[in-house]
Amino acid sequence: MESIVKYKQGGKLLEIGPWIGIFSCNAKDAGFDVTAIEMDPQCVDFLKKIVGVHAVQSSDPAAVMNAMDEKFDVIALWHSLEHLPNPWNVLQKAAERLAPGGILLIAVPNIESYDFSVLKAAWMHLDAPRHFFFYTASSLEKLCSANGLKILELTTSDRLSRLLSRMAWHMRATSIVPVKYIRGILGLLMYQFAKYRSNGNGSGLTAIFTKTE
Repeated sequence: MESIVKYKQGGKLLEIGPWIGIFSCNAKDAGFDVTAIEMDPQCVDFLKKIVGVHAVQSSDPAAVMNAMDEKFDVIALWHSLEHLPNPWNVLQKAAERLAPGGILLIAVPNIESYDFSVLKAAWMHLDAPRHFFFYTASSLEKLCSANGLKILELTTSDRLSRLLSRMAWHMRATSIVPVKYIRGILGLLMYQFAKYRSNGNGSGLTAIFTKTE
């Protein structure tokens, strides 16, 4: 919630692609009125019964948002945009569903990361064929700007980005060395070297946009 509460301390929040609802649960605990759109029926059941948030089961979040009347103070896509076959439609509808002054959080794998430039096809966050699209920082900003959104911040060095980088190098070490403890040490050394060389350009990109009108 650190990225959210800097700008919003409450209100209506929509999460697209929440899985089992880790972020949705945190948002609820922080005082937000949470709605989620999730494609997996078992996850939707869990979101409703255990997490205790309103959840809609659909693989077409753009269509769900198009049928909504309410406006949201926050819309969040934590590493779900890259899984969507029609991301431009989703971002258009998300912009329409934002209240004036509302914020849109998007977190995606960073295709411009140092990790990808070295690992290339071995970069675990390519995650083919589950990931359909990748975005550079400039292309993501351009896409959101076309939908009337203004960027507030963009980072490739937050805690999530560092975690994704460490995962990428650990996976690479696992593919090289079969011995558990040795690959753990190798992965850590590779990550530390990459961290030094990357200048903060890690495996994740997190951006926050706002609707000014």
